[in-house]
Amino acid sequence: MDPQTRDGITITNPERENETPMTNSTDTASIHNPTDLSDYDWLETVALVWKVRNEGSYRYAVENYAPEFESPAMQAVAADDARLRAFYGENKAKVDAWWDTVGGQRAVDLHNDHIDESRQREKDACLWGVRCTDGHVVHEPSEAERDAFVARLLADTYSNRRVPAVLLRREVPGGEWTESPLKS
Repeated sequence: MDPQTRDGITITNPERENETPMTNSTDTASIHNPTDLSDYDWLETVALVWKVRNEGSYRYAVENYAPEFESPAMQAVAADDARLRAFYGENKAKVDAWWDTVGGQRAVDLHNDHIDESRQREKDACLWGVRCTDGHVVHEPSEAERDAFVARLLADTYSNRRVPAVLLRREVPGGEWTESPLKS
């Protein structure tokens, strides 16, 4: 995938070779986090502000792209609409100042890294999965959802479908998969 340019900012492929991926570090200087929030929660805040601006509606953005904070305190804020709206209002200017501090390209790269980390966390949280014959692993949050997904795959008849090979289970989030044969 070639980089795209929007408003003078290059949007790069998530598979960037020469960049250091973001980690959930406490070194807030590395991303110039202007708050006491973790880097992860700060970047969730950035995502919220950007989503509201892009969608043009606070309500729509929150209903369709709710922030998924890591700290229990911020999860409580996200669960209370009045508190979240106040938090959003208090942080819009901080996000703008942060953009100016890190620069547009770095801000976009940090946001993209954050999205990648968020997706990986979501996958790691799943204890159930299926490995298909092409090697692709589909992660599911429950055994019932995994089994329903496998049933749909097996019921499909089109030629380019994914075909389940083995069922997967792990004991802890992000742990090693244990394979078992498909149920008959």
